[in-house]
Amino acid sequence: MTSTQASETPDTPNEASPANFPATDPGQAPSTGEGTDITSQTANSLRIANNPAPAARTRNDNNPGETPIAAPTSDIAAATPTTATPVAVPTTSAPATTPQTTKPATATTKLTLAARISGVIGIALAFVIVLAWFPRGIWNSPIQGIDAPAHYYFIRELLEQGPAKALSLLPNGGYYPPLFHLLAAGTVKLTALFGVHLSVFTALDVVWLVSSGILWPAGMLLLCSYFLRSATPITRIFTNLMIPLLAVASASHPFHMLYSGPLIAFGLASTLLPFLLHRSLHLLDALVALIHAQRGHRAEHVRTLLLEALATAAIGILCVAAHPRVVFTYALLLLPFVLTRLPWKFILAVFVAMIAGAGAFLVFMISFYPSNRYADPGAWFHTFVPTKTVPEALWTAFSDHLSSLSNGVIGGNPVAGAFAFLALIAATIAALGFAGSRLRDGIALVMAYVFVIVVYVCSASLTGAIPNILAAPWYRSDARTVTMFPFVLLPLLAFGLSCVERAVTEAAVLPGPDGTKWNLRIGDVDASVNRHADGHTRNAIAFATAIVLAVSMTATMALAQTYNPIRSTMSEEITRNAGYNKSDPYEQLTADKVDVMRRMIEKTGTHAAIISDPMNGSMYASTMFDANMLYPVYNPQHTKNGAIFGAVEDAFASGDGQRVLDTVCPAGGSDGAYFLAMGPQAASLQMFTFKQQYDPFHDQRLIDQYVQTGTMTIVQDYSAYGEHAQGWALYRFACRR
Repeated sequence: MTSTQASETPDTPNEASPANFPATDPGQAPSTGEGTDITSQTANSLRIANNPAPAARTRNDNNPGETPIAAPTSDIAAATPTTATPVAVPTTSAPATTPQTTKPATATTKLTLAARISGVIGIALAFVIVLAWFPRGIWNSPIQGIDAPAHYYFIRELLEQGPAKALSLLPNGGYYPPLFHLLAAGTVKLTALFGVHLSVFTALDVVWLVSSGILWPAGMLLLCSYFLRSATPITRIFTNLMIPLLAVASASHPFHMLYSGPLIAFGLASTLLPFLLHRSLHLLDALVALIHAQRGHRAEHVRTLLLEALATAAIGILCVAAHPRVVFTYALLLLPFVLTRLPWKFILAVFVAMIAGAGAFLVFMISFYPSNRYADPGAWFHTFVPTKTVPEALWTAFSDHLSSLSNGVIGGNPVAGAFAFLALIAATIAALGFAGSRLRDGIALVMAYVFVIVVYVCSASLTGAIPNILAAPWYRSDARTVTMFPFVLLPLLAFGLSCVERAVTEAAVLPGPDGTKWNLRIGDVDASVNRHADGHTRNAIAFATAIVLAVSMTATMALAQTYNPIRSTMSEEITRNAGYNKSDPYEQLTADKVDVMRRMIEKTGTHAAIISDPMNGSMYASTMFDANMLYPVYNPQHTKNGAIFGAVEDAFASGDGQRVLDTVCPAGGSDGAYFLAMGPQAASLQMFTFKQQYDPFHDQRLIDQYVQTGTMTIVQDYSAYGEHAQGWALYRFACRR
């Protein structure tokens, strides 16, 4: 038997449990899902004594008239026959269906139902928290961010052209993950059936709220339930309420996704990822069971593995449809479980697949994003600027983004951050110290946490070749890697609770009459089990860990929901950015710019092509007024139909009026082509890597030159809005009709 096989084999034989989900420690139920109750747990570890062997039988001290209960076989093997006193089975002992045995089962069923109700309540409360946080200013106006105009544009494209447009949303006909936009467009169509008209702004908000407020906490509860599958219903009542609330406590996700960008597509993929991870862990269970199955008994294991593989693939397709790059997060989080569970041949195969995937990704990047820097990783992301120091990044990781450290000053909610740190320490102690035969899961969770910290620190604080390579799958930005903290912290807390529950349960014992046996109580079943009296230190650590973990989780949840400045600041800034009254008149959208675009569309109509620097805010004209902007997103690629974008940029920058007309006029067709000058690029968009490509469109010297040569004619002057509006105007290209 290999070491891997030994770790996955049940400590207590259990012929009744599904072979494809072997139990991993005494008292643990088969890992079949989330509905395991205490009755099945005790049935796996404590059996009704039918064996006449004296050493295998013990007496139920609470009810001498009940059928004797056998100790777990692992404990029986360690016991000496001389220490066990045979107890005859009374001829009048009650059968398994008597009230004495059904009463505990009935109580357990009620507790299990209560645990499920607790989970529903937890998810409902989490949704209320997300709804209360949601910025009110964006219900009927656009979010003003670097990615926002593109998302609104994609939704409009789907509404106008139908689902067939889903695979070519980009204005150059390229692929962009469509799932979020399909859901938003579907929401608009569905509500229209009931006579309710939703704007694309409102539709985006509704999909974000449902996914972030319901799917996210539900997914995290499901993922954590995998590590709580041996917990009692009482523990589940606590965790089912706590985990959804903790899932929406951290600013990392989902709030940061709406605040930064907004990263709508990647945010939805991250929201769906817990479901994929949960199914993948069960897939690993099925694979391990097949590997260790005896010859002649593998058919059922193969069937189970295929079903798990199909379920995993189906959820995986949804995640990829939301955003393909979430695959990198998935691989990072699942890799530790592969390393700690599978034999080396399978691990080698996984690494070969990962290398092949990395090679394919590199080929894709070289093909679609040409650059002369690929051979020099140190020169990748040459415009990257660290957003945090290493201590700040580490504090963000350890506090679960509940508090921040800037210039040595702790901001946010430092008390909640401190409790989160205590909970993390306690969970790690429990995972590594009290996991028993589930130690590999504990090691995998800690490894995943370390992996996430390394990637996050690289993406937020470090520069150079290695950080560039490690952070490249996430666009070299900590805005995406910060979402990974809940994926490792909450399962670690759940697993820690499961471990301390078992440790504390085993420690809550009474000395037997001979001093070598203790009375072990698990749920509603008592059994005398051989224990040595030298575990007092471990018992004390178990109790202390349980107290710290429970108190810290509760305090973190309470403090984070009642006082969470980081999360609140995000909401306030989104609301402020969504408004039109800004101190900087050159920001993305102001009252003057909205009025200019309204006047512009009255003149041009919705079919004429309009060229402008998109980073001055003009791109919102597509969403707000259905304008036919030639650049409806910030980064037009020079591929497929996008060749016109590069051609227009080059022609406009050339100073050659005839070349400009020959390039621009075909794009406008019979409705003509216009040029909008509306000031410089907004300060809030300066982090955009390719902003220089639009410089010709706000070069006043070029604009004046084209007016003087007759290439463009001014049709509306917007300088009357004030000093900041000098040079604002709408021009028409001198195209022949």
